[in-house]
Amino acid sequence: ICVTITDEAYDQRMAHRILVSDLLSKPGSSRKESGSVRLDIDLSNAGVHGDATFEATLRSLTDGIVARGDAAVDAELACNRCLEVNTERLDVPFEQVYRYEPQDEDDEMRIENGMWIDLEPAIHDEVTLSLPLVPVCTPDCLGLCPTCGANLNTEPCDGHEDDLDSPFAALKDLFDG
Repeated sequence: ICVTITDEAYDQRMAHRILVSDLLSKPGSSRKESGSVRLDIDLSNAGVHGDATFEATLRSLTDGIVARGDAAVDAELACNRCLEVNTERLDVPFEQVYRYEPQDEDDEMRIENGMWIDLEPAIHDEVTLSLPLVPVCTPDCLGLCPTCGANLNTEPCDGHEDDLDSPFAALKDLFDG
């Protein structure tokens, strides 16, 4: 089986992998890198489907590399109150340590083939953690009418007739008085 990778597909796959062999030979040296990574993240009320651009400073250690930077991404957030979907720009800081032999599997990543680091997992994880669990379009969002479902931010709800057939109608006056 022969697989052909186009130049464009190769460039996209390699955009977040950075050659660091020059830094590894000079502990204490640093340089800036920028690029983009493709993210596909789906949470219940939030998602990212597109490119995250990043700018990072790579600093050489005696036994690895530290990548510290910021990623910018457009997130689609569904308001938890009114269900309107909005796009919000997120600026997410990230920091990742890369070593030849990671000492802590949770905090460090491996330098690939002795010369490459891959920023995509670090950026993916930090963007995922930065997405709000309960997004709200505005702090004063009125939400939906519990009876008819109208968006109270855009459609005034004139109220609804009392439902005397409800089994809870007898409880209506319990707290009045």
